[in-house]
Amino acid sequence: MPLYRLFASDDGATHIEPREASQFSFENGPGEFKGLGGMVLGDASRVLLLRFEAGITPSLHRANPGLAVLLEGELTVAVSDGTEVAMLPGDAILVESTGRGGWAPRNPGPKLALMTIAQMPSKPPSDQPPAD
Repeated sequence: MPLYRLFASDDGATHIEPREASQFSFENGPGEFKGLGGMVLGDASRVLLLRFEAGITPSLHRANPGLAVLLEGELTVAVSDGTEVAMLPGDAILVESTGRGGWAPRNPGPKLALMTIAQMPSKPPSDQPPAD
């Protein structure tokens, strides 16, 4: 199952790169849960279900930080540096701050596609207190 990281470089361009879930640092549980590991990706503020009609090809637009998982259908996700990835059900993208570049989820297939996104607020710089 591919897990992608979508991020912005200092110049604001967006990029997407593959990651293996096994590369993340998981905390192991105690006792009988020793073989069960978990990690916190962020604090979800909203959970969305998005529907992409067949053939829809929106242009690049801002993406809010979160974890996007394709549930059904197929999507192609493009970013401002020209990279595209093809997503199948179960594939996920960890969306970091996307600056000015954004992303463009597109449905090239003949069927409806469904994606869920758990939005996570951006973390303020460590030298600034959280917004009220």
